[in-house]
Amino acid sequence: MLCDSCKKRDAKIHYTSVINGVVQEQHLCEVCATGFHEAAMSDFPVHKFFEGLFSDIKCPVCNLTYEKFRTTGKLGCSNCYEVFGDDLRRVIKGIHGHTHHKGKFPKKSDSSVMNKKSIDELNKQIEKAIEMEEYEKAAMYRDEIKQLKETIKNTEDGKENDQMAW
Repeated sequence: MLCDSCKKRDAKIHYTSVINGVVQEQHLCEVCATGFHEAAMSDFPVHKFFEGLFSDIKCPVCNLTYEKFRTTGKLGCSNCYEVFGDDLRRVIKGIHGHTHHKGKFPKKSDSSVMNKKSIDELNKQIEKAIEMEEYEKAAMYRDEIKQLKETIKNTEDGKENDQMAW
């Protein structure tokens, strides 16, 4: 098929537009398509198309806008984490590939942090076990969670007693 514009070269690009229900097809060679693309894009204001999609979210506490966060990379207050939560998760996932901590913990860190992470993992295991109808395993995981919660409670009670001794 020959190019609709120059009628010399083979058409390699097939462009279809629908404007107000009217379908128009154009078959263009690579040379003519380059000029056609530039002309079509100058007639179509792309920025207007996306204008209404993104409303600039603002933190009610510090008045930081999402656009300002994107330019500076810094949040204004702790409330920003909730206001921009979904967008932050996407940004963090894009950078790290996940949204939860997968690294090491300092050796002197609070053991309750690791216990809480273990509880989260065990809850996932319970869901999988129930899905696979392995109820004995689910009960075993449930019991482990109870033990970990008890350990965390005892650790926190011990810390409170230590603080009272001061």
